Amino acid sequence: MPVGLAAAGRHAACCTRVDRHTDEAPPWPDLHPRSPAAACSPQLPPPHWLSARTAEAQAAPLRIATSISDIPRLWGGPEAGFEGIRFGALFLYDALINWDLSSADRPSGLVPGLATSWRVDPEDRRKWVFSLRPGVRFHDGSPFDAEACAWNFASVLDQGAPQFDALRAGLVRTRLTSIASWRVIDPMTFEVTTHAPDALFPYQAPFLWMVSPAHWRALGGDWQRFAANPSGTGPYRFVSLRPRERAEFEPNTDYWDKERIPRVPRTVLLPMPEGTARVAALRAGQVDVVETVPPDTIASLRAAGLRVVMNAYPHVWAWRLSVLPDSPFRDVRVRRAANLAVDRDAIVAMLAGSALPAKGKITPDHPWFGRPSFDLRYDPDAARALMREAGFGPDRRAAISVIIASGGGGQMVPMPMNEALQEMLRAIWIDVTFQVVDFATIINMLRAGARAPTARGAAAINIAIPTMDPTTGWIIYDRDLAPPRGVNWGEYDSPAVQAQLAAARSAFGDEENRAAMARLHEILVEEAAALFVVHDLNPRALSPRVRGFVQARNWFQDYTRISFG
Repeated sequence: MPVGLAAAGRHAACCTRVDRHTDEAPPWPDLHPRSPAAACSPQLPPPHWLSARTAEAQAAPLRIATSISDIPRLWGGPEAGFEGIRFGALFLYDALINWDLSSADRPSGLVPGLATSWRVDPEDRRKWVFSLRPGVRFHDGSPFDAEACAWNFASVLDQGAPQFDALRAGLVRTRLTSIASWRVIDPMTFEVTTHAPDALFPYQAPFLWMVSPAHWRALGGDWQRFAANPSGTGPYRFVSLRPRERAEFEPNTDYWDKERIPRVPRTVLLPMPEGTARVAALRAGQVDVVETVPPDTIASLRAAGLRVVMNAYPHVWAWRLSVLPDSPFRDVRVRRAANLAVDRDAIVAMLAGSALPAKGKITPDHPWFGRPSFDLRYDPDAARALMREAGFGPDRRAAISVIIASGGGGQMVPMPMNEALQEMLRAIWIDVTFQVVDFATIINMLRAGARAPTARGAAAINIAIPTMDPTTGWIIYDRDLAPPRGVNWGEYDSPAVQAQLAAARSAFGDEENRAAMARLHEILVEEAAALFVVHDLNPRALSPRVRGFVQARNWFQDYTRISFG
């Protein structure tokens, strides 16, 4: 990896403990007779219940309860935000650059995926050259090479390509904003050219997942058929799908990274958008892993001998704010007042300690934090003073509508959290009403932007902001990336932010990159670019039989290392 590429990833935050609670599973009941092989052994066989336990563990699938309401489309452009990517992309596909999800003790950085290395051309810093991994095949047996790579780039970035699908492309290309062109140099060398020199470009590459061109053609060039029978290069192979019910996968035994061939024979995804239903299924032994555990269940789950793991990860639960002319948040004094009205410690207590109070987009120990001059504290008197300066008061209240989700990845427990904010903001003369939608819908509304008719004049949208890389959490404030080109939902427009984004994109060295990103964070906090509330610790619950899961400091996770005890 060349100088400067992984600066941000290597230096992400380290801010809380990892729960390594490892209670052993209780003895299983005697359900099966001893196996014939054990009966014929010349050695003393184990007790019949132990043989039954081992056989059942080896044959049983790993069952993961997700918080989204449906299986994301398995076509390399998943819906449902980052949870959709976690299961709808990373199971089946690789990108040129992948995330390192192997450790709970260090920040996630970038690692080689389908490219073994990449470098910026010193003569033209718009050009990135990727050396591709030899010998990789898609699940259908066709080879991965530079032509397949170019086909995939065209599938989301070239509207004239036969493989281009507008819906699928819309789910991917908002994270690929720097790419101007691409070309095949030779069968194992691929080049990408960005619109301008961009040191942050490698963080975009993990969001373009390589699907099989040969398999797409074999299915008649039909993306819907492909989504129902996908083929990638990833660690899992597709087995079956029942929409809104389950998807099943088996190990890709030919996977190029032998350490990441799944340990269990079958993995099942089960959509369960209701948190209490996920917890009940875990208690009943119907699932093995629960995503997004309701905070009020954590103590009882641990008391029942179930594991709950948490870890700091790059996330801030926030309202993204509209600065369009009809929004009160166009005024920085109102944005600051809203941030001063929030009692973050009270919200952390409401979440049973499964979050950290936000002092900005990232935690104060993060190398990108800097030294913002505006302190995100709870100070309603100062908030009311700012509101009066902005022309509001008891007799002239600000009325706003906020788009919120009923659930979904990264949203924590959105209804009670938003209701708490509603009450806190009422005290500073901001009256909040909610537009409640499901998570897939809110993602589409995010992409459409605050000007879209679907926003219905909303002044804010509550979608958690990933902060693990510049593309997902930082350039969302770039005025040039308003929808449909990007996800600057509220069309944030700040000369200081624009200048600092340019500085960060030009910072190819590690130290230079850190300094540029720290200054960018200072500006975003000082301008109160969002309503920053808490950082999620992302609790997951595991059955006692699950072994080997490592909760990485990342929105994405690696389930291939799970085995059964």
